[in-house]
Amino acid sequence: MAETVFALDRKRAGGLVVALIVGVVGVRVAASFQRALPEAAEGSTTVHVGKNEVALAPDAPEWKSVHLGKATPLGQRWTDAFPARFKIDETLASRIGSPLQGRVTKVFVELGQTVKAGTPLLAVASPDIAGFRAERQKAKVDLDVAHAQYDRVRAMVDARALPGKDELASDQQLKQAELSLSLAQSKLDSLRVSLTSDNEFNIVAPRDGCVIDKQVVPAQQVSPNDTMITIADLENVWVVAELFEADANGIAAGATARVTSPSLPGYEAEAKVEMVSFVADPERHSIAVRAKLPNPTREIRPNAYAQVSFRADVADGTVGIAASAVVSDGQKQYVYVQREPGTFVRREVVVASTHGGQAAVISGLKAGEIVVERGSALLDNQIALSS
Repeated sequence: MAETVFALDRKRAGGLVVALIVGVVGVRVAASFQRALPEAAEGSTTVHVGKNEVALAPDAPEWKSVHLGKATPLGQRWTDAFPARFKIDETLASRIGSPLQGRVTKVFVELGQTVKAGTPLLAVASPDIAGFRAERQKAKVDLDVAHAQYDRVRAMVDARALPGKDELASDQQLKQAELSLSLAQSKLDSLRVSLTSDNEFNIVAPRDGCVIDKQVVPAQQVSPNDTMITIADLENVWVVAELFEADANGIAAGATARVTSPSLPGYEAEAKVEMVSFVADPERHSIAVRAKLPNPTREIRPNAYAQVSFRADVADGTVGIAASAVVSDGQKQYVYVQREPGTFVRREVVVASTHGGQAAVISGLKAGEIVVERGSALLDNQIALSS
């Protein structure tokens, strides 16, 4: 029995030794195994790959996927579409408040309503208006007294009952009374209101337009610092785009802007840029670019979204190529330039922007050079496989 157990142990030990030997041999074989490279990268006679170049024989099948194009000079280009908003033309708008402290008693207009100049907007009760009216009334009484006094003194001077100097003094008092009345009336006129009672006045529209903002309700207490109603003429509107600092380069006043809006299907208009801000927004680091658009049908509504692209000048030497010609490794951008027929060299470039399937290259490429417009990724893979 013991001999049988011993024999079994010897067989098991032998099996373990054999398995161990087979495992070691398998590891060595696996370590020495090398995967064969693709035929095009290793033994192809139609494709020859260098460090940064690929040469294709005239009969290479890769030509079916490779398309060439020429770099062309760019003088001007349409930029990408930037988000924008329609805004009121602030030169045709009025923000209206109360010239005096008081309490709103009535509001006569609603948001979106069209008004004419002189239309009452709201009524305000204020004790200050009574003081202005009393001052004007007192000035009128003083002027009447001064007129009567002057007439009496002049008659007595003519009758030689008083010396001439008294007439001069009376005339001076009359002129002072006239000046006081004029000043009191100017104070009331400067308020630009319509008086309705001793302590109430109406605020009226200073211009024709549309009520685009209303921040007032009856019984509200108001002061001269409050803006309650905004009226704007919507015959013309602004479209304002916020561009990143680098995107604003090459765009100046007078440039052509193309405007569309997602809320106006089919709408497209061109306008001239009126203003490019010389100051960047401190938080968003953006540059405001503004253009003016006619709006005779009122279809454009202030605060609606828009998209704007610009016809911008480009730096000297900028060339255009198909956007598909550009490949990237995540950090740099490259194109494949034809050095001689069938031989393409990978070259680093700097692309300013891409629009409409065209890339604007500002560095690394010259006008007239031939590049691979389609198939750049294929050539890039050949170089990657060879390395």
